[in-house]
Amino acid sequence: MTTFLITISFLLHAVSLFALILLYQRQNNIKLTEQKMRQTALETEEMMTAFLMELKEENEHLLKQLSNKPPEQKEIVPLPEEMKQDAVPLPPIVPRKAAAKAYTRIKNDQEKPVTVRSPAEQMIELKKQGFSDEDIARKMQIGITEVQLGLKLYRPQEK
Repeated sequence: MTTFLITISFLLHAVSLFALILLYQRQNNIKLTEQKMRQTALETEEMMTAFLMELKEENEHLLKQLSNKPPEQKEIVPLPEEMKQDAVPLPPIVPRKAAAKAYTRIKNDQEKPVTVRSPAEQMIELKKQGFSDEDIARKMQIGITEVQLGLKLYRPQEK
């Protein structure tokens, strides 16, 4: 009986030793990954710093060039005779009264109430005008079955 207990004890010790070895390896892998990430972050930071320094130097060089040059004077060049002949004439100036009249006409058109009809009402009206179901569907850009269903289910509301 004691030999059995001793062998079980050795087996348990072996399993626990194996588990400790696995945990130690995983911990080392995590440490290596963290070190790689730190190294990558440092390299990225160095690269960005170098890029920013280069950009700053280019900007300073550009500012020096711009400050050394006097501002350019633009000359007004008259149009050649050929271009004057090909030029499109400007539209005539609209008198103030005509513009005001057009504005009031547009304003009055906007004040008129716009009647919005439901799709079912539009279907009924087109059917009364003699259009077939296919023609109504094509005109309203909907399916034929939608037109047939709308015509069957529509009942005008009594007012």
